[in-house]
Amino acid sequence: MNRHSILFKIGIFFSIAFVIITILFKFMYDYEFLSVKEKLKGHYHKVARYVMQHHTGIDSNDEFLKNLEKKHIKIVGDDKEKLVKLPKSDSISCGMLYFDLYEKDGYRYLVTPEVTGGLILKDMNTKPINVYYMWWLYGAFVFVFLALFLSIAISMYPLKHLQMQIRRFGEGDMDIDLASKGKDEIAEVSNEFDKAVKKIKAMINSRVIFIRNITHELKTPITKGRLSLEFLEESRTKDILTNVFLRLNLLTREIVQIENITACDCNVDKKSYHLTDILDNAADLLFLEPDSIKNNLDNRVFEVDFDLMSIVFKNLIDNGIKYSADSEVYLELQGNELSFCSRGEKLQYPLEYYTQPFTKCDANLSESFGLGLYIVNYILEKHEYALSYSCKNGINSFTIAL
Repeated sequence: MNRHSILFKIGIFFSIAFVIITILFKFMYDYEFLSVKEKLKGHYHKVARYVMQHHTGIDSNDEFLKNLEKKHIKIVGDDKEKLVKLPKSDSISCGMLYFDLYEKDGYRYLVTPEVTGGLILKDMNTKPINVYYMWWLYGAFVFVFLALFLSIAISMYPLKHLQMQIRRFGEGDMDIDLASKGKDEIAEVSNEFDKAVKKIKAMINSRVIFIRNITHELKTPITKGRLSLEFLEESRTKDILTNVFLRLNLLTREIVQIENITACDCNVDKKSYHLTDILDNAADLLFLEPDSIKNNLDNRVFEVDFDLMSIVFKNLIDNGIKYSADSEVYLELQGNELSFCSRGEKLQYPLEYYTQPFTKCDANLSESFGLGLYIVNYILEKHEYALSYSCKNGINSFTIAL
């Protein structure tokens, strides 16, 4: 169990409380036992006084016997030698003399000193010292205590369910149900979070529909415009319009690509693939021949999402070609690090700056909208891979730690 969890802390609290209450009950039991024992000694102290009064002549023999009868005490002639060999229960002090108390066969016997005649007085109404009701109280307390702990533990279970559902939601699963019929605070939180999830789901669906409609509506006039330009004569106006439609088409394509990746929170389906196969697919997306991209890739396999990693390769290769001095990219695999290398000037800002959307390395480059590295970094984070950048001897290297 997680030692930082609330249930663990509640368990520790109940354990400490249980130990403390058990110790208190033990003290109460001992105190109650001693109290009953003191009352019992008081009872036999009166009997000892009757003996002393008879011995000193204050009471007659008849009065003495009558007093003993009131206390259900009877003078018996049991074997005194055998009796005194038994363990002594207690001693009753009366005057300067001591009266010994013994227990035998469920009865108590009070043996008087020899100076008083060495009488053996049998208590005919002997009752055991019984304080076991304290343990019944303790048992009832333990039952209530455990019932309370189990009740709290059961009421905490929906919190664990809520945690699991929130984790699923964080991983991109929108089809979760957090509605609760309970009436406690956890149920209220679950219901409020369920409302928030439904609202977010509705907003995301609206966004998806909105972006897809926009891209669909944009593609139609862009396509018509580009077709219409083919019928125009060559002129500066045609070049400007061609450039405008090209930028609009690129922007629409980038928006669609981002939407495809982020709409469902980019669920990663990892399987074993050769890096050469991913490179071939990326080259096809760029309309390049695979052999035109230099590399030292071997036949090792890695656990990746084929389609998403193909986009990573495509964007990094495309960036390398666009921004390199010789329009060439070299892929170098060293251990579990894959570097996309190209000649060019060192980046002006840290890598974190370029992994933000709509940030470009070259503001004058019209063919880019600054979304390539943003998409690359997003996909790699979903793979739990890291992207780093270095520049040595005029070689820019974007490295993926696989």
